[in-house]
Amino acid sequence: MKRSILILSYLFVILGFVACSSGNKVSSTSTKIHPHTALRKLEIDLIKVGDSLVKTEALLGKSTEKSSDPAGTVMVWYLVEDIEVPEQYYTLKDKPQATEINKFVKLTFDPKNKITAKDFKL
Repeated sequence: MKRSILILSYLFVILGFVACSSGNKVSSTSTKIHPHTALRKLEIDLIKVGDSLVKTEALLGKSTEKSSDPAGTVMVWYLVEDIEVPEQYYTLKDKPQATEINKFVKLTFDPKNKITAKDFKL
């Protein structure tokens, strides 16, 4: 009886570790991310419509994707969560695969490099 309870409790612990770990997290030493881009949701919320490109790149780092047209520029930063620190994100160097859960910040800039639209998912 004691042995079956012990085995069952070990299975629950192992199941808990497997269920709580996520495959889309990285450490700060990964080569997939831009260095010095650790940021939290509060810092992402500081970016408002009307802010400049300089402030945005100072906060988020270099963008993952950039597309331009005569009306303005659309820049996207894809983010990945840190393993050690909960709710801390790093900017990815390359766009993640379509099968992964994507966390992003998408900003639209006018020709004067001011934000006209903001969209994000964390």
